[in-house]
Amino acid sequence: MLELKGLKKLFDGISVLNGVNISFQQGTKIGLSGGNGTGKSTLLNIATGFLTPEEGAIILNGDNITHFEAWKLSRLGVKRTFQKVRFNEALILKEQLYTNNEIIKKNRDMLEGAGIIDYLYSFPNEVPLPILRKIEIIRALLDRPKYLFLDEPSAGMAATDLHNFGEFLKEYIDADICLVVVEHRLELMKKIDANICELRDGKFVSGNIIV
Repeated sequence: MLELKGLKKLFDGISVLNGVNISFQQGTKIGLSGGNGTGKSTLLNIATGFLTPEEGAIILNGDNITHFEAWKLSRLGVKRTFQKVRFNEALILKEQLYTNNEIIKKNRDMLEGAGIIDYLYSFPNEVPLPILRKIEIIRALLDRPKYLFLDEPSAGMAATDLHNFGEFLKEYIDADICLVVVEHRLELMKKIDANICELRDGKFVSGNIIV
């Protein structure tokens, strides 16, 4: 279990998170909702090691990992994507999966089923955004994460692509992974049957926050 306890975070003296508590259990799907500036991405950044809280703790399976860097959390099975896709424009996508040919072969069915196999030898600027979003997620899935945080994965995506993307998440996120989605578009959260938790003024105001 990944637990965030009593998190407080300030930016320029302004409180963004104010005593947040939430637990993430493997095998659950959680949607973090709320307006702009309510602390959703800040919470995600703390949970994945990209920010450190002023107060509070991050506990993974009973161990305090509050000050672990992002790469350490990644090795412990805590993965994430970002609001803007992150790829090296000078490399083909296959080279950016950060894995070997054997693992790619073992996961060929997933790559084909997700509709990305034909894009692996393309450069990022040659590939549609919905495909890039899928490749980002598959890049994380190839490492067999225990917790996967997606930061506004539908950002920039047309409404016509949203249904297909939701089906992709339902199909390829293993049942034992905890999926946490920061998202404005509630239809995506409903598509994946996420338990929606709303942040407001730095605190949760709805949702089953202890999972």
